[in-house]
Amino acid sequence: FTIPICFEDESFGWQNFVKIYVTSPYRTNCVVEVPGKGYYSIKKTIPNDVIEYAITPTQGQPYVKAGRSPEVPDDIFPGSGIHVIADDPIVVYVIVRYHWTSDGFLAIPVSSLGKEYIVAGYPVDTMFRAVWNYKLPNTCGIVAAYDQTKVRFTLGGNSLTRTAGGLTPGQTVEKTLNKGDVFMVSTQGDASDLTGSRVVANKP
Repeated sequence: FTIPICFEDESFGWQNFVKIYVTSPYRTNCVVEVPGKGYYSIKKTIPNDVIEYAITPTQGQPYVKAGRSPEVPDDIFPGSGIHVIADDPIVVYVIVRYHWTSDGFLAIPVSSLGKEYIVAGYPVDTMFRAVWNYKLPNTCGIVAAYDQTKVRFTLGGNSLTRTAGGLTPGQTVEKTLNKGDVFMVSTQGDASDLTGSRVVANKP
């Protein structure tokens, strides 16, 4: 999985973090790694309890962006996906905590991944740029679980939508990802929206 981008200006002077919580009914070896960022940690689970991995936003996100810096062009970030591997069944929950924002999600096991997704987002609020000059785009992260995963991304959105890489609604881009690679797409400009974008791949 990957971490949606949080924005540094929102929490200047605060200790931002990403935490990965793992629970299992078994005592099992559990590895969390981000090969492209040089992060690797192995721990043993405690049956019916929770263990924690704390990683920095720089290690956990494909990139770090300040609120006032430009939107980052669509690109592949090699090895930036977070991989959690265990010898026995586990449940994984992720928390991203900045001073003013907090996000959380349940990580989906590789065995439950699909080959086709529709992106849900919301239009970029014009107030942020007008009042504070913040550029807070929609982002979408696509992570490959296997080598040579061919991904086709077709941009949805609205009449004002464009990506930082230059895509406009209806345009398609194709990428080949290897295991752990992350393809990040970012909107650019006010009222831009990724909703309705379609992701189709030859592997989960």
